[in-house]
Amino acid sequence: MRLRAEYNVGSDLRFLSNLDMMKLMARALRRADIPFALSEGFNPHIRLSMGTVLPVGLWSKCEYFDLELEQEMTCSKFIEKMNLNLPRDIKITDCIEIAPNAPALMNSINCACYSFIVNTSVDVMEQWKDTILQKDELIVKSRGKKKDLDKNLRPGIFKIEVNRWQNFAIIDIWGSVGEPVNVRYDELMELLVLTGINKEDILDVYRSGNYIRVKDNFFTPLEKVK
Repeated sequence: MRLRAEYNVGSDLRFLSNLDMMKLMARALRRADIPFALSEGFNPHIRLSMGTVLPVGLWSKCEYFDLELEQEMTCSKFIEKMNLNLPRDIKITDCIEIAPNAPALMNSINCACYSFIVNTSVDVMEQWKDTILQKDELIVKSRGKKKDLDKNLRPGIFKIEVNRWQNFAIIDIWGSVGEPVNVRYDELMELLVLTGINKEDILDVYRSGNYIRVKDNFFTPLEKVK
């Protein structure tokens, strides 16, 4: 049996690395007495497959992992037992059973949404959004493996929305993961600064979603299992 779970990561755990997160989930699985499957070989490990890496320094509303079980277990029971054994700032929010041969999350997720809380009016940010989406090029310095090279983010920015939260604006930017260009949150932050947003006005940034993009539609990994 194979499960796909959705979980959130609170701000208190934003500095966990991906390896730390895997260790945390493995400990919770053992404490919760989940009947997980183990790999074969001299050093067996839990058949746990995390989704796209959450950058260190970010909290998140929607992350995902796949888990293989040795015996049947309902999703509701899995969620209940895991949440009793996870830290306060992590919570399993949903879960589905997927086919044994379903593609791994890393091969399915091709889009992520990063959200920026900005101390600026919504009207100003709506004008900013319209200007950004009309541009053919959005050049920043790469923060990936090829550091400091010019990188055009425009082909990888699929959608931008601006919403109000209290007296602040929230900018949601849907960017590609991998192809046609890998869009990183720190590159998006640099883009905001280069296009007129004061760095001091960017109050917080988090990942609000991971998606499987099909043309102009965005599905969560629970909504669409390839």
